[in-house]
Amino acid sequence: QRDTTADMQREYIISGNLLSFGSTVKLDGSNYEIWSCVFMMSVKGHRKKHVIEEEEPPTKSGKYSTWEEDNNIVMSWIMNSVQAHITPTIAYYTSAKHMWEFL
Repeated sequence: QRDTTADMQREYIISGNLLSFGSTVKLDGSNYEIWSCVFMMSVKGHRKKHVIEEEEPPTKSGKYSTWEEDNNIVMSWIMNSVQAHITPTIAYYTSAKHMWEFL
């Protein structure tokens, strides 16, 4: 049995400042290996790995609303962790998973 109070407190601490992403490495086209390693460390630390690894759930499922919020958060992290010349190549993707696969 999980301690839901502890889980809720931990989730609040983790997600309290979701837009402040912990990666200082920006993808520049030649540093993918280190960028992806550092980026995934932060994604996993924020419990958002599922957005990059799993398919989008059906819109009528109970998971869709949470997925949509998490997806938008991770998409913003990706956009903010690449150099300006890379941004136009990913700006019109609608899922973090597809952005990640493209990069």
